[in-house]
Amino acid sequence: MKNTNYSFNDKLRYRIDNFMSKGSSSIFLALMVLFSVGFFLILFIRIIANFILPDETLSSWFEIPWRVYVAIIEGSAAETDGDSNWVAKLTSIVGVLVGLVLFSSTVAFITSVFEAKLAELRRGRSMVLENDHTIILGFGDRILEIIRELIEANESEPDAAIVILADQDKETMDNIIRDNITEFQTTRIITRSGVETNINNLRKVNANKAKSIIIMNSAASWRSKKELKLADAMVLKSIMSIIAVCKGKTHPPITCEIHSDRDRDLAENISEGSVKALNEVSVLSRMIAQLALSQNGLSVVYSDMVGFDGNEFYFFEPEAGWVENLTFGKSINHFKSSAPIGIHNRNGEIILNPPANTEISNGDELIIFAEDDSTIHFFDEPVFSPSTSEIPTIKQEYNPQKVALLNWTPKTKIIIERLCTYVPENSEIHCYISKKGAEMDDLLSNLKIKHPTILVTINEIDLNNLNSLDRINPISFNSLLILSPSGTTIEEMDAYVISLLIRIRQILRKSQSNEWPKLITEVMDSDNIDIILNSGVEDFMVSNQFVSQIMAQVSEEPLALDVYDDLFQAEGSELYIKPATYYFSFKDNKPIKVAYGECVQAALLRKEVIIGLQIHDQQKNREKMFGIKLIPSKEKEFTIKPDDGFIALAEDEA
Repeated sequence: MKNTNYSFNDKLRYRIDNFMSKGSSSIFLALMVLFSVGFFLILFIRIIANFILPDETLSSWFEIPWRVYVAIIEGSAAETDGDSNWVAKLTSIVGVLVGLVLFSSTVAFITSVFEAKLAELRRGRSMVLENDHTIILGFGDRILEIIRELIEANESEPDAAIVILADQDKETMDNIIRDNITEFQTTRIITRSGVETNINNLRKVNANKAKSIIIMNSAASWRSKKELKLADAMVLKSIMSIIAVCKGKTHPPITCEIHSDRDRDLAENISEGSVKALNEVSVLSRMIAQLALSQNGLSVVYSDMVGFDGNEFYFFEPEAGWVENLTFGKSINHFKSSAPIGIHNRNGEIILNPPANTEISNGDELIIFAEDDSTIHFFDEPVFSPSTSEIPTIKQEYNPQKVALLNWTPKTKIIIERLCTYVPENSEIHCYISKKGAEMDDLLSNLKIKHPTILVTINEIDLNNLNSLDRINPISFNSLLILSPSGTTIEEMDAYVISLLIRIRQILRKSQSNEWPKLITEVMDSDNIDIILNSGVEDFMVSNQFVSQIMAQVSEEPLALDVYDDLFQAEGSELYIKPATYYFSFKDNKPIKVAYGECVQAALLRKEVIIGLQIHDQQKNREKMFGIKLIPSKEKEFTIKPDDGFIALAEDEA
């Protein structure tokens, strides 16, 4: 039963409160009503006054509304009644007072609305009206590298947009981006604050109309298992939220980072759309393991490969279709300055370095390594006809390797396991860490069963003590890997690595040996590369940059991650830098002049694909990419020396 024991004033006040609480539109309407009431009330008084005491300054009765209006709107305009009688002047004064109250209220209201709108914009809560844009969910250490890569990728687009949604202050995000990135080219950066897993926030950034979506993982790989598990769960929730925004239909390609292999498989099979999940530890560990055993310079090739500011992978099929009787071996000479390295067949399989006689037909795509998709041109007739028909017979002797790893990180275990699959029998892998854990003994037991001919040890030493490092005899190793430990900031992590590198370098110099072990260092910040290179390091891995570049590349081409997965595993073909003596005979060790197309043919005879060469004399020259020359034109001639090398995609190092 309704309670009616309320006074009229209470009911009226209650209704007014409800009306005003609806927002700015209600307040504006109320001000307009008050203005109208005030105007008509003063107009009525002025008309009555004119009946009682006519105003001789009026030209007609129709002038009264105008005088009342200007008195209310602009007080100074009331001087038009300066020659009027005292009654007209009195009504003008009342109109001015009413106008001051109403007009100042309206100005205050409009100002407050604008301030509220500006505050809302600063909070980053407004709608994003973009199509075919790239969305980044999250704002972490890798965000700047990802943005730089996407700007490079969007260079050929006249108007591209990157929308960042993160649970951070919009102004803070904008300032960080502006302070670190100066060239945006044709790309606009739009930031919005909000929870990345919230469906309403995803709708605000038009997630269903995006070209691609990148989901950042909030936990770095060195965090605790509990933090990693929670961060992975948030990534999975973000994927489900995107699917919900798209109403279960086809969603934009999603690229994300997930630490757990189990959750990674779950993410990639969560929907029928494209979801590519990257495991940072797995990818980087395999790359570092390959660097440890390859000729110097492979990290430069990787760096060029994963970034848009260089060469990358493309999946190509000509619009007119492939020519008849085309095989993979023949296809290589149908491209001038780009290199086929594999096939993405009609069944969805990716095959790197397939047999030369593998047939290519319509529906198959070639995996092309090229500077840009605009540089890929398939010619119906071969652009180069090689004459090389013989290669030297090489009897490769696999000498045992002795490798040292300094620091225990989430990558160390995988690197050791990978090295065991790469190194020859009777090799040694020694890990030196500050404190051993129980799980390390289990690792050693398993490796002893799987690889009985390889000696693997994990030793506890003080890595900050020069004498302790001296006792491990660094000069006796073939390769020394200095891994980046956990830390609060990436600058702190790099500082520790550099200090450890300085101590190792001091010991190596003290030995007075002409042959140092190969030094490989993991770096987090690319700004520290110059410091690393001046410390005697021959190969380096910029972890943060590499992962960011791969994520950006996969967001543009999801199948690129499948290529990387295939490329960085022990089975199948990997990248090596092999001596030129494997491909050509050098009489009396004299240089030979040869077209690059002949080098490509020599590699085919070895059942390999080469993507470039390395000039030994330029290995120390950073300005010339440390001697690395990638995918030159097949007609270009080079003077090759025995100590030069070829960058080959091959099944083994021999």
